[in-house]
Amino acid sequence: MNRLKITLRGIREVLQRPSYLLLFGGAFLVTLYLLILIPAVSVPGNNFFLQLTLFSPLGWALISFIALLYALFTTMQIYVFRNHRKVSGVGASVGGGVSVLFAGVASSAFCVSCLAPLFALFGIGFGGVLFVLQYRFYFVIVIVVLMVASIYLTARKINKVC
Repeated sequence: MNRLKITLRGIREVLQRPSYLLLFGGAFLVTLYLLILIPAVSVPGNNFFLQLTLFSPLGWALISFIALLYALFTTMQIYVFRNHRKVSGVGASVGGGVSVLFAGVASSAFCVSCLAPLFALFGIGFGGVLFVLQYRFYFVIVIVVLMVASIYLTARKINKVC
């Protein structure tokens, strides 16, 4: 089976069940909300509604796509965990989830003042903030590729290919 068929079959198997479809929709909305909220709360004087006005159409598309990938990834991982009862690969799942949140924050931050307080929590200096802002779309592309790969690998588990 080729990769696209495996991935689509795994997604279809998960999302054809109403409970998982509802979980997917909820995870999408929560992720989208968090990707908008994180930059809003990290800047003093900013709020959720002001952050909504800062996004361009490309920004909205990017954040929505990342939220979609994260929701799909999360739903598929929950499906695998509930139906296969295996704990193997949990580290990769957590790593994939953290990388998507990082991509979302990096793609939703449009200015230095949005990322600086957030990165300060992790000990990353101003030079690191400027580096991420300058190359954020490359970071997002790499992380989207990694997320698609992890969705594919999860679909392989669902299809019992691996």
